[in-house]
Amino acid sequence: MFGKKKTEEDAIDAAVVHVLLSGMKPADRLGVLAQLNDNERRQVLNAELEGRKDQWERKNGTEWGQS
Repeated sequence: MFGKKKTEEDAIDAAVVHVLLSGMKPADRLGVLAQLNDNERRQVLNAELEGRKDQWERKNGTEWGQS
């Protein structure tokens, strides 16, 4: 997701991944991630990060990491 223009579909995908992973118990989250190969795990974690960024920006009205 880094280095390319984010489409609406990418944003929705990232939001879904973020909601699903952030709502899991840590042991369950690790279990899900353990089932993925390195490339899949990287894609899922990048999507989760994008979802976190989008959530931050909607909630705070600022870009990620700014107060």
